[in-house]
Formats: sequence, structure tokens, C-alpha cells
Amino acid sequence: MTDPGTTADAKARLRRELRADRTRRARAVREHAAVGLDRHLAELLAGSAHLDIAAYLPMPTEPPLEPALVTAHRRGHRIWVPVCEPGRRLAWARWTPDTPVRTGGFGGLREPVGARHGAEVMRSVGVLLVPALAVSHDGGRLGFGGGFYDRFLATLPRTAHPELRTVVCVFADEVLPAGAVPVDELDAPVALALTEDGPVSLGTRTGAGAAAR
Repeated sequence: MTDPGTTADAKARLRRELRADRTRRARAVREHAAVGLDRHLAELLAGSAHLDIAAYLPMPTEPPLEPALVTAHRRGHRIWVPVCEPGRRLAWARWTPDTPVRTGGFGGLREPVGARHGAEVMRSVGVLLVPALAVSHDGGRLGFGGGFYDRFLATLPRTAHPELRTVVCVFADEVLPAGAVPVDELDAPVALALTEDGPVSLGTRTGAGAAAR
């Protein structure tokens, strides 16, 4: 059995490395990534034209997802964005490009101002975009350490629309080889990554439960 302390230390080291890499990305690289994410998210949504999107508002060093969300909004998708609640729970609020936003969630998460809703909104969501620092080809996701999304993903099957796809959003070079992301039994695996170079299908790590679809 993997020592939980060893896994936690390995995650902390990898997080530090990946955060440092993100701060060094040039503006031109980020602008290129914004264009790619916009195009590939539109392609991903082509089969879910009648469904909502659940996403997040990226921090300055994260993959620049917001222009793609603006495009999705203009094409008629309702967009839900997470709000951190006590007990490491996520609530959801409607977002449009005109929605007021405040900074106050875990790690400075940008949150929409407005009515909060529970997991029932997932009944109309076709694509759930999840943040991460990296993902491995066997479905291991390295989050930011808060545990909000792992808890949410664990309960998602009870409320999700049957067509919902869970997609982790990372830079293309943050899709790492199988086994490169340290995980424990509470980490929810993922089956698809969205990068500026396009979507990447992921396997399911040995011994993990069913990957979030």
C-alpha cells in the first residue's frame, strides 16, 4: 500500500514544479493557447448544442479558457461556474461575460456574484470542465490540493445528465505519461483532457473506480 505521506509529499513537489512552469509561460504562448482552446472546445460542444456547460474562471497562470467560454455563451450555451462553500463543497452560479465576479474562493478562485445552486444543475450539463495542474495518460488528475472537485466528482453520477462528459483542462505539455501523477484512493480519475492542441483521451489507472465520464 502506498504511504499517504509519501503520496502527499510527491504531489506537493509536483505542484511546485508545475506552478513554476506556468509562471514562466510567455504571453505569446498563452495567446496561442487561448485560440486553440476556443476552437477545440467548440468542436467538443458540437454534439451537445442543446446542453449547458459547467466550467470555471481561470486564474492568470491557468490555461486561458475564458475566451472559449465567451464564444460558447454567444452560441447559446448556459454556463455554470463553481462557488466554494464550507465543508469543501461546490455550489454553482450562472455566468455570462457581463456577470460581476469576485475573488474569494479557495486559492483566490474567481466566483460569479449571484444565486447559488446545487448539483441539480448537472442534470442539464453536457460538458463539465475541471481545472488541474496536470493529468496523466492513465487518468490521474493533479488538482490544487483543496479536494473540492474530487468530492464533487465522487457524487456526480447521482445527478449528472446521461450525456455529460467530464473534461480536465490543462496545457498540452501537462498531459504526462501514465504513472507520472501521484494519486490516492480519493482522487477521481478522468477520461478526457482538453488542451490547446486538441482533446486527449485518457485511460483508467489500474485499481481505480470508473472514470468520470
